[in-house]
Amino acid sequence: MDARCGWCGGSLPELVGRLMRRAVAVDRQVGTSWAQIGVVLDITAETARSRFGRVRAATFHADGGG
Repeated sequence: MDARCGWCGGSLPELVGRLMRRAVAVDRQVGTSWAQIGVVLDITAETARSRFGRVRAATFHADGGG
């Protein structure tokens, strides 16, 4: 069963992924290390860098847009 988000139209896993990428982008923008991000996500710094290293810093808008 694919749960759809009522206000964004995407699936719940897609929404969670988008939010996670935005959070990592903001953390990196303010200087958080890959090691610190890894600790929070319970993964290694290398895994965090591999998974999120191509995430670009993005501004989060209140309307959910990028």
